[in-house]
Amino acid sequence: MGVVETLVHTHDLAGGLGLAWAPPAGLCSTALARLFPDAPVTTDPWLTLLWATGRATLPGHPRPATWRWNGTPRS
Repeated sequence: MGVVETLVHTHDLAGGLGLAWAPPAGLCSTALARLFPDAPVTTDPWLTLLWATGRATLPGHPRPATWRWNGTPRS
């Protein structure tokens, strides 16, 4: 959860400063797989993470009205 918060809030800050910023795709994919298991896996991981957290649209997928990550403990 901390990784997602860091990534999306860095995006928010960079955008506010007019800077382009994107994290490594692998990091986004890992966060998506762990916290958003129902998110699309064939789309750009960074754009998908932004979509999953309500910050972007994702072509071919309706924008979520609300979002929530899945923090269920793994066994």
